[in-house]
Amino acid sequence: MRRTLLLSVFAALLLAPAPRATAQAPVQRGNIRFSTVVEWQGGLAQGVQIINNDDGELRLTDNQIEGLYTTGLSKLPFAANALGAVWQATVPAEAELRLEARGGPSPEQLGAWQPLLGGDARSQSVDGAFASESVIALPAGSQYVQLRATLKARAVNASPVVGDITLSYFDASAGPALGPGLARVPAPFGPATLTAAPQIIPRAVWSSSSGGATIDRQAPRGIILHQLGDESLAENPLPFLRALASYQSEVLGWNDLAYHFVIDSTGTILEGHAGGPSAAIPRFANGDDAVHVALIGNGAASVAQQSALSGLLAWLGESYNIPPLGQHTTASSSTARPNISGHGEIVVGAGDPSAALTAQIAGLRQAADASTVRSRWYFAEGNPFNYAERLSVLNTSASPASVRFRLLRNPGPAEERTVTVEGNGRFDLLVNSVFSDTTDAPAIVEANQTIIAERFMDFQTDITASPGVQQPQRVWYFAEGSTDGDFKTYIVLFNPQSSPATATLTYMKGDGTTAEQRVEIPALQRTVVAVNNALPGVGFGTRVIASQPIVAERTMIFGSGSSSNTGGVHSSPGVGTLARRWFFAEGTTEPPFTMAVLVLNPNAQPANVAVTFSNVDGVSLTRRYAVPPASRLAINVNEFVPQLGVATVIESDRPVAAERSLYWRNGSVGTVTAGTTTTAFTWRFADGRTSNGFQQYLLFNNPNRNQARVTVDFVLANGSLGQQSVVMPGSSRYTLPVHEFYPNQNAISATVRSTQPIIAERSLYPGAPTASDNRGGATSFGVPGK
Repeated sequence: MRRTLLLSVFAALLLAPAPRATAQAPVQRGNIRFSTVVEWQGGLAQGVQIINNDDGELRLTDNQIEGLYTTGLSKLPFAANALGAVWQATVPAEAELRLEARGGPSPEQLGAWQPLLGGDARSQSVDGAFASESVIALPAGSQYVQLRATLKARAVNASPVVGDITLSYFDASAGPALGPGLARVPAPFGPATLTAAPQIIPRAVWSSSSGGATIDRQAPRGIILHQLGDESLAENPLPFLRALASYQSEVLGWNDLAYHFVIDSTGTILEGHAGGPSAAIPRFANGDDAVHVALIGNGAASVAQQSALSGLLAWLGESYNIPPLGQHTTASSSTARPNISGHGEIVVGAGDPSAALTAQIAGLRQAADASTVRSRWYFAEGNPFNYAERLSVLNTSASPASVRFRLLRNPGPAEERTVTVEGNGRFDLLVNSVFSDTTDAPAIVEANQTIIAERFMDFQTDITASPGVQQPQRVWYFAEGSTDGDFKTYIVLFNPQSSPATATLTYMKGDGTTAEQRVEIPALQRTVVAVNNALPGVGFGTRVIASQPIVAERTMIFGSGSSSNTGGVHSSPGVGTLARRWFFAEGTTEPPFTMAVLVLNPNAQPANVAVTFSNVDGVSLTRRYAVPPASRLAINVNEFVPQLGVATVIESDRPVAAERSLYWRNGSVGTVTAGTTTTAFTWRFADGRTSNGFQQYLLFNNPNRNQARVTVDFVLANGSLGQQSVVMPGSSRYTLPVHEFYPNQNAISATVRSTQPIIAERSLYPGAPTASDNRGGATSFGVPGK
């Protein structure tokens, strides 16, 4: 028996920029070729004949429709861990060719036969040759391998013809093993997303190579799932993957590993093809633009794999606009196919993924969609120990939303609650029902649909309510702040990042003097700055500059005899961006209210400010002020606006921050809100109530010259709907008393739509502000939208 044994051992060194790359691990490779008559005659043929065409071919014996050919055992010069194959064959439509291989450390210890599946894989090194898409894993220490071929024909004389088979075997055991010590990084590809980028092990870490040098770019439209190897790779799949990379790039002549990501049985995600998901891989699915993800195993995906895959699919979907539940057409076909598909669902004859994994794909699409974060809201303030605290969500989409509440209790543990909110529905989470043993509980609310989220806090002696923050930032501003008299001001800084942050607070007083304070903010925690300890007895504005994006809110407690759990209170997020124009819909100097407008000028030059007040009839009054550098101005509106409800517009020749305060009951209760720079055709409010004596008002400001037709759609506590409409003159304000139309509602949301871009706020009062039993109130803007 004569057999050609071609051995090549190589160690290609590639420099890699990824973290902690080790020295290039040498991959040994050897080849065994079966091509000539003599080489074929060394095996056992059953129903198969060896003919002398083209120096040697296999085909079925005349009048046979099935036959088997098995090679003799080939002894390898080194122990191999993986094997792949390239073959030249003609397979008529009425025929079938099945190749299998096995290996073992001795002739008596051979493993099971494993299929060498080709599908649509083709060798680029041997033009037109079939190839196994992947390598198969060999038992540890394999020094013997064997091949068998099954030939079938559905008609006489329609035999497959095999001209050449080359087995390539590999030893890629040298190199790092999978373990916690291997560096993991967030996937560094694509645009910034709300959905978290998965943690991956970079290619240069697990293979000491960053992959191919030539990268062609694509705009991926779908995701194709593959499956590699078997359960024997559960402990350490890296030698198998290094062998696979060598096979696909060195043997098949492909430019790199043919999968963008590989997920092992424990859910570890490994970077594959260089360049990320936008790197083209033309070797599969007719070269369609797709992201290729391979799972290690030959059965159903493990729970850990499913979790990692759903997160990866969600991030890919958001990053590259590939909705998990969507469909697309391709250049190779006008028929729409699911955005997430198995390789075998797309390519006839592809042997992967397994039937068990294919059956899971529909559920994986659903899980990926549920894992996609399309909305996220942050709340720095949270205190279920001293407050009754409620988080409210309004689903603004027509589809059900999977909403996750992350309550970052300190000290831990954190708590999570996930609920489904029907399309255009709402949900309330009472934080106190989850826990009430801490004063420190920032929160993150996220969903796979567009939602808005608000926080309502009841202090028993006052209330506060406001939407959350959608975007952490490095710089925040507050125009209001006071430590004078009974006022206590707290700056609440929440760090949602995975690493600690530092922040510098600059306090700017009315006389132009400043003071600074520096604080540390641990990862996923908040720091509460009690300003009274650093800056007593003064009114001020604040600028916060952090080392990385954070969320900043300000809580103020005030009134005679007030303490950490009693008195007047208001809490609201800071201003993330300075502006030259600010709008307010709410405002009144009618008894019992005292109204002030607060303007912070953090610039090094004076700011010239014009403040215009407009009433319900469109009559306006403008006052002008100069705000010195690095200072704040407090304007007592009651001094010149006589007992009127007013909307306010602030215009400045330099970017400033602006807030409006309302205090009543001799300053024992109040509310402060930053202005908005946005006018919009639509405003939404997730929360509201008119039960237990609550009064609710919606305030509209039409700053346009033309009249605005405003329609408000309400979702009531039982899910029923209501609607109110109003026509507003240009440059006017309007107050809608919601409690008069829809009394006794313990939950009510509102969507405001207008024919002109307007501003909308909501005021809530537990008891009429003029009543002796009033318990304060809270005013906040809605969330602008489409």
